[in-house]
Amino acid sequence: MIKSVNSCLTCENLVESLKCSKHNFSVEIDNVCNDHSIKKAFSKLSDCLSCSNYKKSECPNPGSSAPGMLCFSWSTY
Repeated sequence: MIKSVNSCLTCENLVESLKCSKHNFSVEIDNVCNDHSIKKAFSKLSDCLSCSNYKKSECPNPGSSAPGMLCFSWSTY
């Protein structure tokens, strides 16, 4: 059986460079804490096309954003 697990990668507090914005701490891929807050709209299908900042001035990576790409600043509509 395959199931999803919590990790910092699915947390809304994760920002660029694998840093937790809530705890101001650098994390590893397999870390998770009791304050984990899952990005509800984030999934394996998420990419620049489903980001609310795609092709807008708020996009932090305008030179790299493209279909199939994903960054830590991904945001839901």
